[in-house]
Amino acid sequence: MKITISSHGTRGDVQPYLALAVGLQNSGHQVTLATSYNYTDWIHSYGVGTHPTRFSLQAFMQSPEWQEARQGGKFLKQFRLFKSALQMYAENMDDVWDAVREADFVIQSPASSGALEAYELYGTPAALAYPVPFAPTREFPSFFLGPARFSLGAAYNRLTHTFMHRLLWGNMTGPMTDQIRKKQGLPPVRSFSQQLAFARKNRILSLYGFSEHVLPKPADWDELQHVTGYWFLDSPTDWQPEPDLVQFLEDGPPPVYVGFGSMDAMDTAAITAKVLEALKISGQRGVILTGWGGLERLPATSDIFFIENVPHDWLFPRMAALVHHGGAGTTGAGLRAGVPNIITPVGADQFAWAERVVALGVGPSAPALKRLSVEKLAGAIRTAVDDPSIRVRAAALGKQIQAENGIARAVDIINQHDTPGGNG
Repeated sequence: MKITISSHGTRGDVQPYLALAVGLQNSGHQVTLATSYNYTDWIHSYGVGTHPTRFSLQAFMQSPEWQEARQGGKFLKQFRLFKSALQMYAENMDDVWDAVREADFVIQSPASSGALEAYELYGTPAALAYPVPFAPTREFPSFFLGPARFSLGAAYNRLTHTFMHRLLWGNMTGPMTDQIRKKQGLPPVRSFSQQLAFARKNRILSLYGFSEHVLPKPADWDELQHVTGYWFLDSPTDWQPEPDLVQFLEDGPPPVYVGFGSMDAMDTAAITAKVLEALKISGQRGVILTGWGGLERLPATSDIFFIENVPHDWLFPRMAALVHHGGAGTTGAGLRAGVPNIITPVGADQFAWAERVVALGVGPSAPALKRLSVEKLAGAIRTAVDDPSIRVRAAALGKQIQAENGIARAVDIINQHDTPGGNG
């Protein structure tokens, strides 16, 4: 079966869908990942086909114009640039549509489009695939409320999902989806809620790439909502770490990892200085992942090692604790490693994952990154490293997640699901 997976965003956004693509291809399917052109070599290294799209979020966020506007606090210019980026993002959908209409099955991330349109026009079987909980529920409020996330009861919880579905649709996915729909003669869609209602009516799958040990499936979700377990992309079998990194790890006790992925909206110099001082105060060695939007790379010392990129599945189990922004993928990898996690969220669903980590007792509470002080970070590191109860719970949860195979379960669900024909 020819399967197209449509996904966009940062490398972390795309990574679980590449993992799913590898699993589907290993089960005998021919898989194409429709995503930004700058990920082509990376995807090909896993033997997966690509359909490159013209817009790159990474290139946009690293552009001199965006960096100048961000660092200078020019909010009006940031807004104009962002609106322009959304238009370019919408043009991506022309590229995606070329891949979608040739597929026998389409899988779509929440930051993309095309799957439901292919179903409406051609009857192409489809699935919606999410790294976070997305369908409305009375059990908890929307994961996208950020720092404003709190619960006032079941009715309020469900209302927050409806509200955020409409808000996110209008400011993210809606324009690019309606561009496809207009060109194909389909009526516009008002929100994610309408999209989800269409999926339920037509028995289209929703797959969730996180563990029920971290967040159990809500009781009010129907049988089409499947929490499969995480979709981990492990490092290639021929990957080897830098010899200097191996030597650093062997030269002392397990260090603390610090990395904030592609989080671009921060003063990297100031945050790096806070991190280094907090590690010093807490008496811990550190591995600092600079990424492409995170921390500064400074000269290494006997206690601090800087690195731009290293697979989480190799590095995280070798750490004493992990400090990160709480992206869904990083959180999953951190919990699988079985070591304490310290989440200092920046936005969106990261606050919700930080809340889950504290509720599960596998990491201490920490402020949002923009409110993080040296003293609070140092205190959280001390707690994570020294509290035996946190370490025991983190190790136990890690074993539960390691025993799952979310990719295999997702592949089985896709293989067994019989989607009725659409209007095509």
